[in-house]
Amino acid sequence: METNLGSKQLIKKHEFLRVIIQCLYSLGYGKSAVCLESESGIAYKSVEFETLESHIRYANWDACIDTLNTLNDLSSDTRASALFLVLKQWFVENLNRGEDSLTLEILQKRISGLEVGREKVHNLAFGLLALKELGLDKGDDPDVVDKFRKDLLMELEKALPPPITLPDRRLEYLVEMALWSQIDKCVFHNSVDGISLYEDHHCDGSQFPIKTIQVENF
Repeated sequence: METNLGSKQLIKKHEFLRVIIQCLYSLGYGKSAVCLESESGIAYKSVEFETLESHIRYANWDACIDTLNTLNDLSSDTRASALFLVLKQWFVENLNRGEDSLTLEILQKRISGLEVGREKVHNLAFGLLALKELGLDKGDDPDVVDKFRKDLLMELEKALPPPITLPDRRLEYLVEMALWSQIDKCVFHNSVDGISLYEDHHCDGSQFPIKTIQVENF
């Protein structure tokens, strides 16, 4: 049974914990995040994204594509964009290894059929003639390959919607929105210096000018 929090019971407990865990990771408190994941039984990364991450780490590109195609509640544009990112990485790695025939097959049979715009496809195809411009002039350096795969995962995190992934720094965004809402409702608001998370924001009306102190004669 779903547990809700707050006086209005609007906050889903598992979502609340998940954004807290994300925040801990983003602030550099990895050990605390792992501890909270273990104690709560709630993971920052969804099962779907962890599956994608595993496929990408071990270059199981077909399995990665199958996973993306089976994800529910994705718009056609989002799915096409995510598939393009994965196919681009597959394309680039084959290109880097000199597997030209497989590279062309991926481009012609897989990438060209996606609705992502001709310009993206043409730019990728240009990599056949401009390897250095893709930043892949270091051969099969494992560190370079690992970096590109990590970059791919970061791009997928931004491309895929919740609850598969979370928007970047979600908790900070929610707190900031709450503060801006208080500021917006503050009738006498005149400074951001007094804003604190420890109490609701309210500017003292005594600091707001209400008396005429000088009249200009024109």
